Amino acid sequence: MNQDKIKMREKLSFAMANFGNIPIMTLINGYLLIFYTNICGLSPAACATLFLIARFLDAINDPLVGFIIDHLPTRKMGHFRPTLILGTILCSVNFLLLWFGPMLSTSGKLAIAYVSYILLGVLFPVMDISLNSLLPVMTEDMKERNSLSTIKGLAYVIGALVIGVAAPLILGDTSNKQGYINLVLIMTAVIFFFSIIGTMGVKERVKPQMENSYSVKELFKILSQKPVYITFLAVLLYSIGSNIVNAANTYFYTYIFEDLTLASIITLITCVAVFPATMVIGNLIGRFGKKKMYAIGLALAGLAPIIRLLDVRSIPLLIVSVLIAGIGAGFAAPLNYGIQADNTDYIEVSMGIRAEGAVASLSSFVSKCAMGIGGAIPGYLLQLAGFDSKAAVQNDDVINVIVLCVLILPAIVNVVAIVIFSKGYPITKEKLNEQTYLLREKRSKAGISE
Repeated sequence: MNQDKIKMREKLSFAMANFGNIPIMTLINGYLLIFYTNICGLSPAACATLFLIARFLDAINDPLVGFIIDHLPTRKMGHFRPTLILGTILCSVNFLLLWFGPMLSTSGKLAIAYVSYILLGVLFPVMDISLNSLLPVMTEDMKERNSLSTIKGLAYVIGALVIGVAAPLILGDTSNKQGYINLVLIMTAVIFFFSIIGTMGVKERVKPQMENSYSVKELFKILSQKPVYITFLAVLLYSIGSNIVNAANTYFYTYIFEDLTLASIITLITCVAVFPATMVIGNLIGRFGKKKMYAIGLALAGLAPIIRLLDVRSIPLLIVSVLIAGIGAGFAAPLNYGIQADNTDYIEVSMGIRAEGAVASLSSFVSKCAMGIGGAIPGYLLQLAGFDSKAAVQNDDVINVIVLCVLILPAIVNVVAIVIFSKGYPITKEKLNEQTYLLREKRSKAGISE
């Protein structure tokens, strides 16, 4: 198993590749709605319809993109790294169009928004699915996988926190056009350079078995396996809740706290809880298993904000809630991709197929659906409440909608997600150990990657 040992330099490269993936969805989820309303002059309802239609249209292609990536020939550079580099280049260009197209155009802003937003849904999966497929092929060693899963989750947490701190400071306020220009240019550079350099520094060790490549018919059978669809449903619901919060949170700080820079301070406070939780999750997995720890993480991250209902303008309550939620995020984020890798192994054990791309495509699919639903809900509700992008102070109905979206609706969908995962996910700690043993025996007999 020496060849499965991964050096620190490669782990740092893996972290860089994942860090470079963060700005795209983080900025879109947190700032695109308010950018379209306050800078481009689009109505919240028009934006909501855009998010909903575009995301569902392009979400359909994600399993097909995963199928295509799985069936591409393996090159000298590897199976997934070439498509990751191509996807990074295309996504970087389209990311610029997504923001600058509607902002700089004198007419047809909504049409440009539709084209660039739908195009994102076609191009981002090439980058995202390739990235999410790397972990299962970098190593078979479960300890190394858990380490990479922790690194991946930590990179995502750090990336989100860095953007959460930097974006409000760069913007100044949500109606600052030059602030958006600076923010988008900086983040595009991060996407491009971190992703490319990180991708060049990792290796693919587990070679795909082309004789076991699967058909389109088998693709749907793969996606109907219980661990796969239970994970899909739980993560979809949790992500919808997160996207509702992300889309509405900027409005919360702008119109309820009346201080966008407070978001930066709160993000820094979140770090106090997230990083220790992320560092200890590996030991907790060994003791309690991934299933239990993931459910606990979802519960803490998803339900802690409810205490803010006692006083929505209370800074102390805000701090307490983000500290508790930060612990949950520190548990859940690293486990997302470790569970995905376990599901990939489950498919190999139960069907005899390696399908990294197909399983990873669900992450992109979930992201699209969650963005569509989670981004649309605040838009429609703000429109119904009478949101006025030119008003510094909003009416009570708008304030109530913002509170509803940030605190109440996410808690409801999170409860459903926790129940589905806790009751339905079949790969317990004991079954995972058995699954790992069976794979090692199979590959040892075949002389594969050992």
